[in-house]
Amino acid sequence: MEQDVVVQDKTYTLSIDLNVLEHLGINLYSNVPAVLTEVVANAWDANATQVDISVASDLSFISIEDDGFGMSVEDINNKFLRVGYKKRTGDVDLTPPPFSRPVMGRKGVGKLAPFSIANTIEIYSTKDGVQSALSMNVNDIKKAASEVDEDGNPKEPENYHPKPIAKTHCPANNGTHIRLYELKKERIRVENLAQRLARRFSVIGTKEFSVRIHGKAAEPREITNKDRGDLDRLQYLWTIGDWEKPDWVDGVKREDHLDGRLEGWPDDLKVRGWIGTVNKPKDLESAAGNLNVIVVVARGRLFQENILGEVNDGRYFMSYIVGQLEADFLDSTPQDDIATSDRQRVKEDDPRYIQLVTFLKSALVKVESKWSTWRPLDRVQVVQKVNPKVAEWFGSLKGVQLSQAEKLIGRIAAFDYDDPDEEKVLLKHAVLGFERLRLTGNANELEKAVSIGASALLPLLADLEAVEASLYRDIVIGRLDVIRAFLAKIKANDLEATLQQFLFNHLWLIDPSWERVSGSEIIEKPVNDEFDKIKQGLTDEELKGRVDIKYRTITGKHVIIELKRPERTVSVSELVGQGRKYKNALMKCLRIRQREHEPIEVIFVLGKPLREDGDIDQAEYVTSQLASIRGRVVYFQNLVTSAQEGYREFLDADTKVNRIEQLVRSFE
Repeated sequence: MEQDVVVQDKTYTLSIDLNVLEHLGINLYSNVPAVLTEVVANAWDANATQVDISVASDLSFISIEDDGFGMSVEDINNKFLRVGYKKRTGDVDLTPPPFSRPVMGRKGVGKLAPFSIANTIEIYSTKDGVQSALSMNVNDIKKAASEVDEDGNPKEPENYHPKPIAKTHCPANNGTHIRLYELKKERIRVENLAQRLARRFSVIGTKEFSVRIHGKAAEPREITNKDRGDLDRLQYLWTIGDWEKPDWVDGVKREDHLDGRLEGWPDDLKVRGWIGTVNKPKDLESAAGNLNVIVVVARGRLFQENILGEVNDGRYFMSYIVGQLEADFLDSTPQDDIATSDRQRVKEDDPRYIQLVTFLKSALVKVESKWSTWRPLDRVQVVQKVNPKVAEWFGSLKGVQLSQAEKLIGRIAAFDYDDPDEEKVLLKHAVLGFERLRLTGNANELEKAVSIGASALLPLLADLEAVEASLYRDIVIGRLDVIRAFLAKIKANDLEATLQQFLFNHLWLIDPSWERVSGSEIIEKPVNDEFDKIKQGLTDEELKGRVDIKYRTITGKHVIIELKRPERTVSVSELVGQGRKYKNALMKCLRIRQREHEPIEVIFVLGKPLREDGDIDQAEYVTSQLASIRGRVVYFQNLVTSAQEGYREFLDADTKVNRIEQLVRSFE
């Protein structure tokens, strides 16, 4: 430390209350990056283009030098040593030309920040060729602010006069050089200083403002936004507003863009920046701390260390998030200051901050939606690459089943597992579960369960461990037995009610994608009551020839099924007249429950062709008549033939079982 040289006792004057020093200096900051943030911000406000930071290897001092416009003795007394000096007045919130920067400082207390980590501060400054140098010691300040008279009563606080010192370290040209001595080493941690500073400014590393760290290396190291240590870890990136991704960021797999303004916001409210997600939460672990945060920047410097905590509700997705929001409207002039004294947090009840939180919530909804779509798609590609057997399995599936299988495997692979074997076990049982359920029309249950989480998925998989040997045989045999039984009932001309109930219990015979769906009872009972009333409008012949209508909701569609005896021949007008009554009765019930917008289909199951079949002139008439009630005709024999064809690919069950067994073993 420089030897004090007393030139004039009262050249420099600091007037400060001891409480102010305690609360806004000594006890306000707890670490080096927070203190350096204030010093670097002051350099920015002084139109500096370069700041050089040096930390002695033995922690004997810390040095910060800038090339700003410097300070004269008058500037030092009236601005630097004047606690509470406001840099912004009225609408003036820009630095002087040529840069005219948005001023970062506001309250004029940042100059006290170094006392949080040092007992002695030396200031060297050069302005227009005139050099000034002074030293301040926290113990001397306390003494001047807390003297007592001979009776032990506190004296009126005296001004503290920093000591003029030799101008050895004054910059050769305009600028200010601050040196910190007698460091409080328990508060000093300089590891990863570049990363921690880079995350506190959005203007560092630009052509206009360079911050360099001098260490053991011969050449100083410039801090850039690459030192943040988060942008180069991203898997997915959402840019916000007019923020542009740096050229060096090349590892992002997918990108999207978010508007920087919410609907209805005035022009002065806008956000820029980015939100990103990583491949795994552990990718956000760094030597400088966990990066699972979204920092808020205003006027180029840190304003809120982690706004993500305001909206983090514990969702799985939240642990993948990192980002930065630049919201200058939080620190606009001449509106009230909403920053806390250390300028690391904000007053959370301020309307401007509430608007930013609202923006973030809206943005995260969009981010999570894309993230939930992208991750399974990308993870399923990884699984196929690692395990070619999975790709072969996908090749055996088609259409909706292929899509469901890819989503299922992708979502399972998108989970993060502490033990890699857990993923293999879950993938193995997912394949088994899918193969057991897909032919019964329930494969979507697995897909939905995966989207909900393990609590819904595990019960579906719990009973699947013993199915490997008979995976296809029991499904195939069961379905073929149903087809044969249905054919036998038709040939035996069973009672209409028995035949109709059988078909109702096995709707997949009409459409393989249908299964029994619960929850239709609410509508079903009143609909049947209405159908009872309809009987009064039917002729004796209609009453004698008809089978009681059956109705069921199927995957969001209301389906009315009317069976005719296999040997009976009917006309399209009979069907349409009868079907319209059934449909109107259903519509009446739906209107009562305000559900009339839901689709309805009327299906007639016949044993013999319509009377109009074979008449070319009647073909268009038949089509238009059925369309008028959204109806269609299917035939008993066609149902059987279609069902047999639909399951023909499964007749060679042994081949299928062997293929699945090989796939299952590949996970082991």
